[in-house]
Amino acid sequence: TLHLFSRMSQHQRSMSYQDFIDCWTDMEHSKHIVPPFHIVPELYDQWMSALNTEKPLSLGYVDQSTLVTKANHSLRCNNNTKQDNAQHGTLSPEGVRRVLEMCLLNSVAKDDVVVDIGSGTGMVLCQMAATTSCQKAVGIEIDRNRCNVAKFYKEWFQQYLANKSECSMNMDAKILKETAFFFQNSVHVQEGDFTDPSNMNLLRSATVMYCNNFNEIFGVRTRTGTGYTLDYHLASAFAGTKPGTRLITLESLNEHLGDDVDLLNKKIAMRNKKQTCDATFFKYKKFDLGSLQLTSWGGDREKRLYAHMYTRTEQSGTHPLWLGCGTDQCEGQQNPTKALDEVNNLLTRECA
Repeated sequence: TLHLFSRMSQHQRSMSYQDFIDCWTDMEHSKHIVPPFHIVPELYDQWMSALNTEKPLSLGYVDQSTLVTKANHSLRCNNNTKQDNAQHGTLSPEGVRRVLEMCLLNSVAKDDVVVDIGSGTGMVLCQMAATTSCQKAVGIEIDRNRCNVAKFYKEWFQQYLANKSECSMNMDAKILKETAFFFQNSVHVQEGDFTDPSNMNLLRSATVMYCNNFNEIFGVRTRTGTGYTLDYHLASAFAGTKPGTRLITLESLNEHLGDDVDLLNKKIAMRNKKQTCDATFFKYKKFDLGSLQLTSWGGDREKRLYAHMYTRTEQSGTHPLWLGCGTDQCEGQQNPTKALDEVNNLLTRECA
């Protein structure tokens, strides 16, 4: 029965954006559902204070606390040896709605696995899980405190939905119940470093990947012990995914991935050479989401926020290929080579 219900939920379960916002806001103001303080005991005093002042224990408020922000400067409390710091910031719910509408065209389906890389305190993960029909949603976060806060809000939201489904008058109780069931069984937050080989299977199982790497926080602003930027690791992880997988980032990875297959084939055609699906392993699109005010860090209203979508394409083999040579007149331009090093699973360019 549970298996049948799970399959049915994956097909039918999906909240509207406004219903999600209404439920989340109501949850934060709720006095009747005690949050799971066993996950983050530090939030108990803040919740009690909020009850007395009629202010909610909002995730936006918690995001500004030392509990969440101290990893901006140091990850030493986690005994992390690969990464020194982890900058925190998040896309607003309206920003996430625009990503889903503009980039994914609300096409996240019942067989999709969503992975949020650097999921922080979990708001984006929860919204994507609740408002799409994905099969599974997983967040991976390197900072223990942020990971625990995400687990805290995920479980609180799950409890809220289950309770509301029993006494719902304004919303479809069935959708609430199915979403609560889905959060309990198929939404997960795990502490970890996405560059660690132990997480390779998780990343390669993804069909939708999201990463807030805005303004070099996965680049020069974050120090790693691997010798490569996190953006380079992210581009490499994407290369190892299956055809059809979509990666959405808030900063371009073109420095590492190069031109997409359509642009490369145009260049090939201009040289009167034969076009090929093996020119590279992805297609690229850029979307204007709107003002930087769609983010938690804000900024100049005139500056724009962009989403970059990379879609893994079908090729002649199972291993990602690309034209490894960058010299126009070289014969290597017509002979694709493997894009991933089979030993370290990082991007590599070789001239055939």
